[in-house]
Amino acid sequence: TANIIPAVLGGASEVLDLGRKERFFTAAQRRALLLRSATCEAEGCDIPGTWAEAHHWIAWAQGGATDLDNAALLCSHHHHRAHDSTYLHERLPNGDIRFARRT
Repeated sequence: TANIIPAVLGGASEVLDLGRKERFFTAAQRRALLLRSATCEAEGCDIPGTWAEAHHWIAWAQGGATDLDNAALLCSHHHHRAHDSTYLHERLPNGDIRFARRT
């Protein structure tokens, strides 16, 4: 009931892992994601990460945490595709995300 969560701090004591307490990614988290991925994380996409949206790999509404390990930077096109039930998506060993139409 106290809503206590562990916090992982970045450089200037900025909180980078928010657990389930917050739904939206913070500016500090987005900066950390940009360090990890300079572009949209979809395979072959070169849209700059500064234009991308932070996406929960496991949806927040389904219990996903607002943490860097559960985040992906996706351009608007691929973010919509990630929420489109006609597409499957998987994270590749190199960190890219591959989208494929369901058969």
